[in-house]
Amino acid sequence: MKKFLIALAVIIIANFGCKKEDIGGGGLCACSVVPNPHLNLVIKSATGIDLLNPETTGYFSASQIQFYYLGQNGNSVPVKFFVRQPFSYGNNKFLYYQIFSEEIATLAKNKTQSFYLKLGTQAPHELNLEINYTTRRVEKLSINKVDSPVDNALLNYVDIFYLTTP
Repeated sequence: MKKFLIALAVIIIANFGCKKEDIGGGGLCACSVVPNPHLNLVIKSATGIDLLNPETTGYFSASQIQFYYLGQNGNSVPVKFFVRQPFSYGNNKFLYYQIFSEEIATLAKNKTQSFYLKLGTQAPHELNLEINYTTRRVEKLSINKVDSPVDNALLNYVDIFYLTTP
């Protein structure tokens, strides 16, 4: 019986200790994992073909992609990424593969610098991010000094940007 009362007391104390971040409810629990901002980038051809899809002729595999920034010595420092498969949120389906990186948001917070994405033998593309750390979202992505379009259909769930290559 003592063990039961101790376990019940721990549960009650833990429940009171878990306060909501957003006063008035609806926010994250203070003991919840907070999602990091991340980059979702679709690579497509001028005709709209998904160039990360393995079933596409001439696609870019993860081994053909270099994602990096320039370190203090001018050497390239890799940024961790993976190729994310198409997904859906409820009835909203997203049919493109994407380059996904959480590390780039952490690096962008600490350094105001450019990142580079090299696809196969193409010249590297320069990427600059604007991140809102309050909302934990990438709000803007510039590729080669031009703002990248964002997918409006899934804005309630995730920010997905596009890079169109020749």
